[in-house]
Amino acid sequence: MENYSENYERIQEFIELFSRLVDDRKDLKLVLQTYTHFEGKFKMLDAILLRENESLAIFEFKPRGEEINLQDIFEAFVPAEVSFKFLILSNGKIHKVLNRFSNQTKDFQNAKELLFFLLEIPSEEEIEKVKNEIAKGIENVVSTFFTSHNNYHTLSSKKEIILQLFTKENIYKNLRYDKNGQFYHISEDIRQLENLENKFFKILIDEVNQNEFIYRYTNLDTVFSTIDKESLRLNGIAGMNDISEVGYVETYLDRNFVPFKTSKDVDRLNKRFILCSSTLNDDLMQWRLYGDDCKGGCLVFRLKTQKDIPGLQIRKINYGVEINRENYHPELELITQIIDFVKVNIKDSFQFRTLSIWKHFFKSFEYAPEKEVRLLLIQNDQNNIKGKSFNGFSPHSLDKKWCLTTSHKILNPFMIINLNDKALPLELTEIILGPKCPEIVINQTQFIQLLNEKKMGNVKVNISRIKNYR
Repeated sequence: MENYSENYERIQEFIELFSRLVDDRKDLKLVLQTYTHFEGKFKMLDAILLRENESLAIFEFKPRGEEINLQDIFEAFVPAEVSFKFLILSNGKIHKVLNRFSNQTKDFQNAKELLFFLLEIPSEEEIEKVKNEIAKGIENVVSTFFTSHNNYHTLSSKKEIILQLFTKENIYKNLRYDKNGQFYHISEDIRQLENLENKFFKILIDEVNQNEFIYRYTNLDTVFSTIDKESLRLNGIAGMNDISEVGYVETYLDRNFVPFKTSKDVDRLNKRFILCSSTLNDDLMQWRLYGDDCKGGCLVFRLKTQKDIPGLQIRKINYGVEINRENYHPELELITQIIDFVKVNIKDSFQFRTLSIWKHFFKSFEYAPEKEVRLLLIQNDQNNIKGKSFNGFSPHSLDKKWCLTTSHKILNPFMIINLNDKALPLELTEIILGPKCPEIVINQTQFIQLLNEKKMGNVKVNISRIKNYR
């Protein structure tokens, strides 16, 4: 029997050979010993094969044993969040491949044959056949969903418009097959806000209406800094107060469209910035939670206009509902059922590609009383707003900085936007000083003075109407 050392050396030989084959192609990359985050723990992945930056296959190496049986590959732990088509369990000599959508397995002993199999693309006739099946199936899934859940879920008011959107003909017309990650999707370009997928999410997530007011409760230092520097700060998502909500959608769907924590994924996360506010005016709960226990202030903004830019969205948070003391999110349930239908019935993969943008507007029912509004800014690789120039707006560089957060001590980027920046859809109209703001009368006078000196005299400064909270 071969010992552990011999098997390990054989695996290393395979990795070196397979890496050379991958290096010969510009569209492929083999990433060794990366990791993913799963249920509060980190899981090391032995290797992952990327094709044009789409995850295609995960490798799990087994240095013990001569044989690999079917049970071994099904017991190999790979978190459901990781998005990929193939799982390869290898001892360096035998490479057992599982297609995780069809559950079919195949054995290889030759690295070239293995790579050729992984990269094999269905014929155009096969793709067309699957597209027809997916289109028909999704139409039925959506229709059945509304029939079986119509009595209590929050989507009932949007039923007709969603049914009109997800007809078999409309789905088929928009379906695409990604030959790199080998999955189907309905968003030809995520920067096009009028494609089928973006239209769907725009229906699910309510927008802020023009001239509607939103309220950002914060501490007095932030209010002063906003006026003094005439700018607004959007914080990076990694340093949010509730870091659990970063993966809320992925956890709910049991999938992750940002599949693993390589440097590229960290870079992607650090290009997303948010400004949190609420539709609640002079609200005690908001003062206590976010206004420094009523000692801070509230920045009041008016929405000037919605920008037709995918990387700059201001939307009302879409909350789940409480069913039998559990969080139930109808919008995410519908998404889950569509994805699962393709996986279970078609034996293939379907992805909502723009969910990487829209996922930041979903939260659990526990947060519903906050009535949150969120301004999301996504930075592109050219240090501009994602999709801005694509949609006809003039691009300009963004002012990105870093800090160590006071709440969680997380090193985190943040974005500074001038209050007069044309890209900013908000206009500051008022400052409200909290019920326990120190020296409240003097500070009201001083803020008025500062605003006048900054030529911002149109911004009002008022004191909270709440008198009984001390």
